Amino acid sequence: MDRYEPEQIEPKWQRVWKEARAFNVPNPAPGEPLDDRRWYQLEMLPYPSANSLHMGHVFNYTMGDVVTHFHRRNGARVLRPMGWDAFGLPAENAAIREGGHPREITERSIVNIREQMQRLGWAIDWDREVSSHDPRFYKWTQWLFLRFFERGLAYRKEAPVNWCPNDQTVIANEYVVDGHCERCGALIELRNMTQWFFKTTAYADELREFELPPGGEWPEKTKTIQRNWIGRSEGAEILFRVDELDIDVPVFTTRPDTLFGATFFVVAPEHPFVEAHASDEAKDYAKHAGAKRTEERAAETEKTGVFTGLYATNPVNGERLP
Repeated sequence: MDRYEPEQIEPKWQRVWKEARAFNVPNPAPGEPLDDRRWYQLEMLPYPSANSLHMGHVFNYTMGDVVTHFHRRNGARVLRPMGWDAFGLPAENAAIREGGHPREITERSIVNIREQMQRLGWAIDWDREVSSHDPRFYKWTQWLFLRFFERGLAYRKEAPVNWCPNDQTVIANEYVVDGHCERCGALIELRNMTQWFFKTTAYADELREFELPPGGEWPEKTKTIQRNWIGRSEGAEILFRVDELDIDVPVFTTRPDTLFGATFFVVAPEHPFVEAHASDEAKDYAKHAGAKRTEERAAETEKTGVFTGLYATNPVNGERLP
């Protein structure tokens, strides 16, 4: 058997594929009947903040390549674009790390990663390449945002964020490590800041229906993730009175029958009540405790907290709860 020499064989066939535009999928001509055997293949777009692919990229896009070739071999017209998620903290961190302008660093990385992807021989239509930092692309995200805003589906309100006091910036959950900023190591604080939101709750019931094409199906694991993300629960909203402040604090519960056994009243660190009414000690505690992810807090076996100095009245039995 002849020895396989990838440096000789692979460039040859990649050149053949490129010249034949083997993975190019043109738009259908006006009036051309649509082929029912169509497949759109899209994985998450990579961050071009690193200068090269890593093994996670290779794993992810190789799986996409397998699916692409499966449908191609079964007669489908497969459209598989590629793009670059080029905005945000990863690009900023890369520019700081390498000491250059974010656009220059990003575009240099794109050139390198694109070349690596092409050398790997993935079936990608490079005529359909996009980048989120390109004005020709983000003008459409801006257009979409305006349509959402006009229809009341984009709005502003105060909400808690992870704040790095050293870098003076908001930090995504993914960049908080053990309560510290991944970039500089500073202790993350919880702050309420005005920010934009999309009103996805307007479509919560519709999203739970899992509309599918004929013959399609979602794995049960995926459907469970979707249900948990939507977070719909059936229950009751109960008002607890704080007499010292002459206000009511609403609480949602799926088990109102358990209220008779309540012995204390907990307010989440990010709740606006803390900033408005809690003691200085409680505010300082909330600033750092709130920087932990919700699932981390739930998983902790030892629960911690600080007394706000106030009491809430249990509406079912009149008991004052600290």
